[in-house]
Amino acid sequence: MATPIPALETQKACHSHLAAMYDKIQSSASNKLWHQATLALEELCRDPCFSEEGNKDLITLYNEVVADQPSSAPWTGFASKMNPVKHASLCIRVSLQYGDSEEGIKSAIAYLEQVGTSLESDKEAYLLVRLEISRRFLQSGKIDTAKSKLEECKDVLVDFAEVDANVNSSFYLVSSLLHKTLGDAGEFYKSSLLYLAYTPLESLSEEKRQALAFDLGLAAICAEKIYQFGELLLHPILQSLKGTAGEWMVDLLHTFNKGDIAEFERVSTENAAAIQQQPALIGNAQRLREKIRIFALLELLRDIPADSRTVSFAPIAERTKLPEDEVELLVMKSLSLGIVKGTISGVENTFLVTWVQPRVVDKEAIKKHLVKLSDWMEKVQRTSEFLATETPEIVA
Repeated sequence: MATPIPALETQKACHSHLAAMYDKIQSSASNKLWHQATLALEELCRDPCFSEEGNKDLITLYNEVVADQPSSAPWTGFASKMNPVKHASLCIRVSLQYGDSEEGIKSAIAYLEQVGTSLESDKEAYLLVRLEISRRFLQSGKIDTAKSKLEECKDVLVDFAEVDANVNSSFYLVSSLLHKTLGDAGEFYKSSLLYLAYTPLESLSEEKRQALAFDLGLAAICAEKIYQFGELLLHPILQSLKGTAGEWMVDLLHTFNKGDIAEFERVSTENAAAIQQQPALIGNAQRLREKIRIFALLELLRDIPADSRTVSFAPIAERTKLPEDEVELLVMKSLSLGIVKGTISGVENTFLVTWVQPRVVDKEAIKKHLVKLSDWMEKVQRTSEFLATETPEIVA
């Protein structure tokens, strides 16, 4: 029978509900089943008791059970036998127990620096640790240091043809946190969507899902160059806001995406108190009205027939709720953003459209395309019948 590992026995007595898991770690490690021992450790670390304030059991567990010890020691550990990426992930989880105080962050960084040195030969594992160090520097308010370390990680990351999803997830998480701190809504939005692309939604707590969903909505609305909300509106993370105090954000996103100014006014009025609590929305109120007018313009231009691409200013004014003499400025703004292409005629007060920014297609957009396709098919049929009647010798 394997000799019990003291640290495991001590913690098993403190966490009786995890006794079977401690026994599995003991059995697997003693029989040199390193993969099974790693999986058992990962499952153990997910228990909520280790997230309680002041709990340091994972630090003890790593130092006395996992970390490599001299060959003369009663238990020599198995850190060097673990999969490097899983080892890095475990160490990051352990580092969270140092806490978020100034001293705690310093201790966590020192611990991660030591771990990173031992994992330097495996680039993916090393990147994971370096990214967590960058996040910790950002957490401590050392933005320049965090940004520098993130850039270093980016330089290494671009050399990979393929990389573990956990590495990409960590990179875009730290990137989104950095851009949020810097107040760059557009880059925060892009990084956060990429973070979600590499991160299983079920791995985030409900609280984190709601916070991220709301922040993404806020960033989408406030970002200067984002005029496409389709990816966010189709992402299941927005479902986390249903039935919460932040549900109005989803409604607001839909009004922008449809360019529905009347609905925008209704949602804004009904949720005025909640909107007043968001400085980003209050401080950019005028620009947001211009933004929804541009969304309205985009929707109008997408809906016009392909054989009638010249639009007069009058329908644009009606759709965007602007005086006709202000339409030209709105179109010029849209042209400068690169979301439409065409030619303005100031003499005839018309806009010849040659291209409109594509959008992510939802069910409503598919219905519109079906109508357009049906119209096109009817025109083709009529043209075919005309040719058959008027020029039978050609058709034959």
